[in-house]
Amino acid sequence: MHALLKMITGTFFSRISGFLRDILLFSMLGASMETSAFLIAFAIPNLFRRLCGEGALSAAFIPVFSKRYAQHPTTAAKFLNIFFSKFGVYLGVSTLCVGVFLRLLMRGISCSKWYVVCELTTLMLPYLWFICNAALLNGTLNVLNAFAITAFSPILLNLTMILGIACCRLYATPMQWVMVLSLSVVIGGFFQWILPKGQLKRKGYPVSWCWEPDEGFTEVWHLFVPSILGVAIYQINALCGRLFAYAIDPTSVSFLYLANRFLELPLGLFAFSIISILLPKLSLSIAQNDTQHTHQLLHNHIQLLQLLLIPSAIGLACLASPILNVFFCWNRFASQSVEQVVPLLRIFTIGLPLFGLTALFPRIFYAHHEAMIPVKISFFTFIAYLISALGLSHLFQVPGLVWASVVSNGVQLWLQIRSLQNQYPNLKVSYQSLLHIPWISNILLGVFLVFINRQIPWSYNKLHDTLYLGGVISAGLLIYGLGLLTLERKYFSLLQPLWKRYLQKR
Repeated sequence: MHALLKMITGTFFSRISGFLRDILLFSMLGASMETSAFLIAFAIPNLFRRLCGEGALSAAFIPVFSKRYAQHPTTAAKFLNIFFSKFGVYLGVSTLCVGVFLRLLMRGISCSKWYVVCELTTLMLPYLWFICNAALLNGTLNVLNAFAITAFSPILLNLTMILGIACCRLYATPMQWVMVLSLSVVIGGFFQWILPKGQLKRKGYPVSWCWEPDEGFTEVWHLFVPSILGVAIYQINALCGRLFAYAIDPTSVSFLYLANRFLELPLGLFAFSIISILLPKLSLSIAQNDTQHTHQLLHNHIQLLQLLLIPSAIGLACLASPILNVFFCWNRFASQSVEQVVPLLRIFTIGLPLFGLTALFPRIFYAHHEAMIPVKISFFTFIAYLISALGLSHLFQVPGLVWASVVSNGVQLWLQIRSLQNQYPNLKVSYQSLLHIPWISNILLGVFLVFINRQIPWSYNKLHDTLYLGGVISAGLLIYGLGLLTLERKYFSLLQPLWKRYLQKR
């Protein structure tokens, strides 16, 4: 729980700095074509961040490194250097090839909006190398029970991008602004790489060049390559959604992005923090053949995940309009633009618990060194998304793309549970187990928020609405907490270790 508290604290501040970055970005650029082009280009390094930082690379590397660390600690440092050296070279060559391909592709593009996307993507390509290698180092730190650097490192990217936005004032055109922002992403990636590298050195694991054969590298590679689609399906769907939206209306990407950003706040704060803590523990428990502890560990984390995500979804759905107006209604991003985001966010919240669970379940397979099952599931999920997106976007335009994400994640969850039941029956994962949630507390929270939202005279005055919003959120948290404490104590007990750790640190 101490590690989880560090992850949640770091993730909270990284999300806050990310929101500040987005507020400044939309305030300066509004919902323009240049903004949409930058967001699509930025989605590509974000995809790789999820692939590596919270996804396939960590999911493949951590079980192998954990096993090496548990059985032969003296060889773990050498294995890290071998893997870092080889992966860095292969990734560097791949990044260079992608850059050359994009430059060649740009010569044949006549449409200006797609040319801008390719140009900004090319500028941000070096970030891929930094963030993938940083993910490898952060995964190692997690195994060594050092979680703070992993949680706080995204703040560096957000701060450099905020500085980049400030530097944009030196230039005259929106195109120059987004190019400066793209370069700031690369600089932020460098800092995200150098920070865990220094922390590992202080932990007694200095990273150095070592090119020797090691069966561990092959094992990680065999897990990593096929699992790419399995872990990143949410981000792949999000990227495809932005491309579809860009084709429908170049300015609509901004609306889709903002709705997705508010969804990622609870996902990053709770889901990915819980998953980052769970994977090393799950891998060690499986390596020690402790079936009972593995089962208990998994189900506790599933319940904790739903305990946090479901009230988050209720809060976002009920307070979508005032939240968006308080945070993003500035300068060029007017209230009319904000209101176009509200229905998208409300649709996204329906799938919020699904997104968290479908991100967690693949880790069970990877902890067992089983990569192909999540890949097959994700392939069918991706097909379901494409079919849903093409059909629903034709009927409902951009909201149809959001519904397609919810539908495809429902399909993914169903396939994951079926596979877990067949593959690992001792873990006792079932649809019924997912229904063990604090129903009464969530219903009380929802009724309160719906009622109070209708009573408050939202005026679109920043100070007035901010004070009201803060009071409503605080009251909602209090009602939910009291509901757990008085009516559903068995769920409240899951939060007690986290709360005690917080009080001890205070």
